[in-house]
Amino acid sequence: MYLKTNSKTLKISITVLLLFVLVRKDTGCWAQTSIADVVILNDLLNWEHVNRTCLARDCDEHVNLKQLQQINTYMSDEADPCEDFHKYACEHWKREHPNEMTMAAVAYKEITKKLLEIFEKNKPELKAELQNNAIYEKLNAYYKVCIETEQQNSSILWVYFNELNEMGFLRYSENPRWLQTYKELQLLMDNPYFWQFNINELTKSRYFLNIDVAQNPKKANISIDLYQILKNFTSLSLEELQTKFLILENEVNQISNEVCPSDCTLPVTLTYEELLQKQTSINWTDVLSNFKLHSKDKLKINSIDTLENLFAYLSRQDSNLLYVYNLFMFLSHLEADKVNFLDNQHSPYKCVHHMRKIFDLPMNYLYETVFYSKIRTESDQLIKNVFEELKQTFAEIVEENQLKFADRNKKYLMSKLNGVSLNIGNLPANVSDDFYQNYLQEYQVTNNFYLNHLLALKHYYTQQLSLASSSKDSTPWISFQNYDPFVLDSATSTAGYFYATSAITLPFSYLQVPFYTPQFWPPLLYGDLATTLGHELIHAFDPTFLGFDSDGKLANLDFELIAKNRHYNNAINCLLRIPTQFLEERVADVSGSRLALLTFKRKYLFSPSNAKLFFLQYAQFFCGTAENFAAFNEEDTSHDMDSVRLNYTMSNLLEFAETFGCRTDASMNPRTKCQLW
Repeated sequence: MYLKTNSKTLKISITVLLLFVLVRKDTGCWAQTSIADVVILNDLLNWEHVNRTCLARDCDEHVNLKQLQQINTYMSDEADPCEDFHKYACEHWKREHPNEMTMAAVAYKEITKKLLEIFEKNKPELKAELQNNAIYEKLNAYYKVCIETEQQNSSILWVYFNELNEMGFLRYSENPRWLQTYKELQLLMDNPYFWQFNINELTKSRYFLNIDVAQNPKKANISIDLYQILKNFTSLSLEELQTKFLILENEVNQISNEVCPSDCTLPVTLTYEELLQKQTSINWTDVLSNFKLHSKDKLKINSIDTLENLFAYLSRQDSNLLYVYNLFMFLSHLEADKVNFLDNQHSPYKCVHHMRKIFDLPMNYLYETVFYSKIRTESDQLIKNVFEELKQTFAEIVEENQLKFADRNKKYLMSKLNGVSLNIGNLPANVSDDFYQNYLQEYQVTNNFYLNHLLALKHYYTQQLSLASSSKDSTPWISFQNYDPFVLDSATSTAGYFYATSAITLPFSYLQVPFYTPQFWPPLLYGDLATTLGHELIHAFDPTFLGFDSDGKLANLDFELIAKNRHYNNAINCLLRIPTQFLEERVADVSGSRLALLTFKRKYLFSPSNAKLFFLQYAQFFCGTAENFAAFNEEDTSHDMDSVRLNYTMSNLLEFAETFGCRTDASMNPRTKCQLW
């Protein structure tokens, strides 16, 4: 039997709990010290049974009370949790975070502020920690040049172009070589527009190079500022150049999207030596000169016929137009970057934000060295314990076999489950400081910020391209995610599952309040850490990644057998009754939260107070200010809006409706509840 309280009563209960000071005895029990303890206990209502057994060795109840206070601040007195749980839990979030659109953005900002302390705060303990640290010294030099850069009088895009010339790139002539220009700019960005190179995992210790035509649906849109540069290399007006670019893009896309005839070349895997020996009109030695490949290195090419048609088309085009288009594609890519310096603003925060993008790996190393290493031993063990509990619960779900899978299917699911691993902090596994020093060894800081930026881009992409060669030890690189400098903040500040390595990454941005601390009481810890780990674990079994085994290899037969299961398909169809373009995320949301909830219930008393706190903590990740999908999509391109995700997920948990006393057919308590796992 669950007690029902309205939102105002619940907020009062949380507020009262904040006044309820508790002191832990040596025995691990909690002693009441307030004079008004009896009155407080009577007023706590559903909160008197909150489990306050901290799992860390030294527990600080104030961390938990502060989190409860924050939850209380976001909640709405007027909203009904049974009709709109997101509004009930998050209505006032925007008052606290008017400049952030998502909780992931808040997490990114908090970590950036912590990293700023390393470069700005005159703390002796920080200086001692980093004394004679070559990585810190190089990054600190970059930081100082960034903040000391004075306002430019000319167009900063033009400054970047001039620095490209200083690097020996984009040398202009009356008949520029479009292929040379294309290759130079591919060392500065991952934005393919003719063909694309992907460095994919071949095994858990080797990469291979995948070559394909580019799929680039975006249409050229030349800004006035950008045209001021481009007009130095063309006699065409802005409108004429725009038209020429659109014609070029349409014709390239037409070639790239041609239907493959029955006798065309299908994707082929071969060595670099075998590729050079093939009868083809493409000069592969020239095209692949960025990669420094060895004869036995593996490559995969998707339709050489289409690539040959594309090269033949480009060779017939005006070389000057292709040069200008190459220049446009890079500068517009730079222009679109949310952390560019085209506004001339070089604030300390913005410089560190920029450095997090451009030096993702070494900045993570600094955070580990200065901050997380102090708690890693205890924190990692706690996280791993929760993760193993979740895996055990999933194993029991497989054994219960409500979807009535055959034994072979169950064996495959268990094999995948056993193969999922954790990377806590997103750093390479089993490496010393030498690995990071070697990574930055060839990068040199100058006294010119814009040149430093371009050289840093070249350094990053050159390192990435080198992974295609067997001469590079790829093992450490496959063990973590080295994010592209132009990736959205949200990609680096939330947990992720990577099918090729069957690994879950918990980045440092996640490993902080309000999402996580080892000090959290169980309802707070499982309400976020367990639901996050559960979400990512379920991604190994979502409709896309289920088809890859624990080694990241396609398991077509096993997946086909599972996909033919009638009960599996019924569950998928149920989840799609309310349409979404992000089915995999919906599966992970709904089944991941259920997995965490079952794990919590099997270990702790699921009292009304524990249940409410579990659900409210889960809701914190989904608080945000985006009022429509278009605005939300600017920061997150791979999920439904946070409000949609939270309400849909909770509406499919029977325990949620029971906890909040929701009537049947309330918005958050539909008669039909959907689950996959």
